[in-house]
Amino acid sequence: MPLRRTHRKSRHGCKACKQRRVKCDEKRPTCSNCTTRQEECEYVTDASYIWAADEPPAPRRTRSRRIAPSITTTTTTTTQGSTPETPFRLLDRPFSHETASLTPPLDMTQLRLLVNWQTETCQFFSRDAETRIVWQVSLVDEALKTPPLMHGILAVSALHLALLDLQCGQEQAFWLGLATAHKGEALQALREGLNSVAADNARSMMGLSALVVAYAFGAALTGSGADDSGDRPSLDSLNNIFVLCRGVQQVTNSAYAVLRQSNFAPLFNPGDQSVAIPDHVRESLDHLEHLNTECLQAGEHDHDSATYTRVIEALRSLSGHAFTQPNSMTLAAGWAIRVSSEYLGYLQANHPFALVVHAHYCAFLHLARGNCFLRSWGRAVLEDILCLLDDEWKPHIEWPVTEVFGDGHLQSSQSPVFSINT
Repeated sequence: MPLRRTHRKSRHGCKACKQRRVKCDEKRPTCSNCTTRQEECEYVTDASYIWAADEPPAPRRTRSRRIAPSITTTTTTTTQGSTPETPFRLLDRPFSHETASLTPPLDMTQLRLLVNWQTETCQFFSRDAETRIVWQVSLVDEALKTPPLMHGILAVSALHLALLDLQCGQEQAFWLGLATAHKGEALQALREGLNSVAADNARSMMGLSALVVAYAFGAALTGSGADDSGDRPSLDSLNNIFVLCRGVQQVTNSAYAVLRQSNFAPLFNPGDQSVAIPDHVRESLDHLEHLNTECLQAGEHDHDSATYTRVIEALRSLSGHAFTQPNSMTLAAGWAIRVSSEYLGYLQANHPFALVVHAHYCAFLHLARGNCFLRSWGRAVLEDILCLLDDEWKPHIEWPVTEVFGDGHLQSSQSPVFSINT
């Protein structure tokens, strides 16, 4: 007796096909029969389309000896002829076989670095909620269109992981290697782009230059040559970072109007100016201004009072951030960007008053030592300044020395603080 020819039943056909007792191909939203007859096609099945579609045909009956089902057989059998793959077949329909056969690569290490940037590292760059959005979201959005900027983000994030105290030597070396590799890609783009800053690359160039500055601070703390020079924190190393900050200043000067109209605008807002700095800090900054006037009146032939007035004012305007967000790089990088090339020249020539002003900056760096990119910078640079200053100038840095080294570090026999002529 010939076997009956099997066919796939239409279990979820439309109303019209069921009424006419014809097979429905169950196409949604309109089956082929209703399309041909130009009729309204309506389905009444309660089952979800994803789960109703693509049912496999019933298996063909064959004569065979009955075999008792084993434990494995019973646990893997699916109900009503469906298979675990059935629900997912619908997802393959919009794609060609060529597209579906591709296996997209996932670099889990780079994904970890990006997540680390957005959850942890960006906090060191932020001073409030608005600026955090810039570093956490806007910068990454820009980096998705600008690979060198993404290299910069990944370099700083990898350096952050290398600087964590929990890392052992092997793990630190791994992250330092990644940091160095990504930094090389970012730095090359920065060198090439500084001379062609325009509206279309202003945000990426500004972000990249700021990242390079932070990288320079952090790399010197590794002491393992992650930086190009492998320098440790020192006055000379800090001077080099200040020179590097000219890149950020060059970008902002070239595209300030564009940046102020972009989603990077919060970076240029002064922030909350209502925070009162401690009295002893304010008095020390006041003394810098008085000392600047005294030096001018004393007829110092090489004293540039106007330059020092500007840098002291910039330091005062940023000082509140050291107490509202002490672990932010706002003051550390912000002041380095604002100081003029004239001041930097006086500093490189070890002019006493420039060193006195710089000592105050070191105290603010020390206040931000919870930032892993800044840690020992304030202490190391202030030690160098103390070695360069004559005894007559050391009383003018009483607050920085006390803040960094504690009370009693300066000899009690030294001159009173508030006179340059002692």
